[in-house]
Amino acid sequence: MAEKVFSIIEVAEQDGKWGYSDINFAERRTSDPPDSVGGPVWRQVSPVAVAGSGLAAVGSVEDDRRVFYQDRGRSVVETVYEPSLPDGGWTGYRVFTTDIGAPSADVGSAVAVTGEIKGLRVYYLDDGRFDGGRRLVRLEERSGEWTYTVCADAPRGSPISPLAAVTTKQGEYVYYLDVRGHIIEASWLGAEGWPFGDLTSGIAGCPTPSPLSLLTAVGRGADSRLVYFLDENDRPVQLERTIIPGTKKDPEGSVVWRVQSLSAYGAPAAAAGSRPAVLLTAEGHPRLYYLDADRMVVEVGFNGHGWDVSHAGMDADEGAGAPAAADGSSLAAVAPADRPAAQVYYLGVADAGDGPREGDSNLIELQGSGADWTSRSLGAELDLPDVATGVPSPISAIYTTGPRVYYTSEE
Repeated sequence: MAEKVFSIIEVAEQDGKWGYSDINFAERRTSDPPDSVGGPVWRQVSPVAVAGSGLAAVGSVEDDRRVFYQDRGRSVVETVYEPSLPDGGWTGYRVFTTDIGAPSADVGSAVAVTGEIKGLRVYYLDDGRFDGGRRLVRLEERSGEWTYTVCADAPRGSPISPLAAVTTKQGEYVYYLDVRGHIIEASWLGAEGWPFGDLTSGIAGCPTPSPLSLLTAVGRGADSRLVYFLDENDRPVQLERTIIPGTKKDPEGSVVWRVQSLSAYGAPAAAAGSRPAVLLTAEGHPRLYYLDADRMVVEVGFNGHGWDVSHAGMDADEGAGAPAAADGSSLAAVAPADRPAAQVYYLGVADAGDGPREGDSNLIELQGSGADWTSRSLGAELDLPDVATGVPSPISAIYTTGPRVYYTSEE
């Protein structure tokens, strides 16, 4: 039996038209006729992914793109899309273990990325071949040069820990779960090193996360940070770090973490292990997306005073409902700066014409806001390559000149 090949698929919308490409393989241009079965001739242009690879992407309004994942040697790889070059396309890659000596990634480690195209930061957990591993690693790009640092003193991440990272005007912050299942915040302060704290035990009233909880985070303003996870009953929780301005009695002001259970506003419990995604509106208000117990997308958005709950998946398509998500599906969301509608992506159970088939999955786009949502099956429309099965298959999405969605394919 041939060895499975895992590659990263990009599904992109440009000028109203959708298409897809394989960022690890490209069709070989040749004057010879097609091969004997009439299919394309492929050439490998970057290292293929490993089963269960983490996945993260970032882009710019000029449509520069970077995608990060792990190769078969467990090195984190950067692939580069440069639209300004004559041919455009995926023009190069970097293997951080061989290029700069960075530690290889732990099996199944998530990958998180922050920053602008010029000045990226990438985070993952190392494999620790000699010391147990799962230490937080930070890659930094500056003026085209990459360096790495290891957060050696913070608690080790759990074997299935998620990662979330944000950058504010004050610094960089990474969130993950340690072996006790506590949420750890590690801060990068340059020469001062890596301060870290246990948010679960350090914030009054903070519930313990579900053993399967994933998490997400976003930064806003000067140094406000929002972290989202699921508690032991799979209810969505927000942690908010807020700066309180100074007053006559307290000229220096203060900083406080607040805990908010979104179920108090009617947010339903999530499917166990559901991956949340969060956006900020133009007003700086968060909108959280996750899968409920029926594996349908829910939107919980802050309106400036409280939270509005929208059963986006159930109400989509004028009440007909969007496809349910496949078991273990990831979820990603983007929102154009000039439009209020969000675009949410997940793996839905495929429909073979005679009803859904468990085990088959299909990339779904759910678009809208509030009570107005529509869905479309990008997998069926574009005949997309198969999604990797039997291993975690994260989805990453960005918005440059249009939405770009990334997943791992198995061929």
